[in-house]
Amino acid sequence: MEIVTYEILYNVLKKLLGKKMMEEDIKQLAEYVVNFFGYEDRIIDNILTPADRDVFYYLEELEIVKPMEEEITISKGKLWRIHYWVYRKDKIEEILNRKEEEEREESPEEFYKKLFKEFEEEKE
Repeated sequence: MEIVTYEILYNVLKKLLGKKMMEEDIKQLAEYVVNFFGYEDRIIDNILTPADRDVFYYLEELEIVKPMEEEITISKGKLWRIHYWVYRKDKIEEILNRKEEEEREESPEEFYKKLFKEFEEEKE
């Protein structure tokens, strides 16, 4: 995968957040993130507001992006640190390729059957 497009990011977010977030909110989040990155793989952290940064920390928890740091020596031997946010293309691709059954959650009926079975086994 060379470029993470809106469609790719939307599909990844939908797989990760589909039951926790409304579809319209997922679309807005995907567009919001893609607007920062454009056609690049990384963005500089300095352009983010604290609210934007909170969104990126959330995306880091979802393993979609990761922070990166680069040190550059400037005049008089001082170090200058530049912080970036980078797409985790390996994880994005992995999430896109997940099969539906891996994502399927247990139905309430299955959950209670399993719970009852475990309870019965403990009684014995």
